[in-house]
Amino acid sequence: MSEAKMIIIGPEKLVSIFALLGVEVRPVSDAKEAYDMFTKVQNEYSLIVVLESVAEKILQNVKENLPLILPDTFVHEKKSEKALRRLFEKILGVDLLAEGEGYYGR
Repeated sequence: MSEAKMIIIGPEKLVSIFALLGVEVRPVSDAKEAYDMFTKVQNEYSLIVVLESVAEKILQNVKENLPLILPDTFVHEKKSEKALRRLFEKILGVDLLAEGEGYYGR
């Protein structure tokens, strides 16, 4: 990987917008297809963005070098927030996103 490259993986209706802006995209139809595409391209790109509506299998199976999970219009389950929460807990040993704790929750 000699130069920084970015790719977005997600439903065709959404990634086509990014393609118009010149971003490389890989349209997929479901979470399995997104996982297969991610594993295929993970060593070729310095930044991989996966739209949340197709990220479930990636979040379940990939433990290191997670892609950036971008919320989209097709889901409201906050998978990306949950993944960030687990990552913060693992790195810092603290749940930074917990409500009612810490300085701002008082």
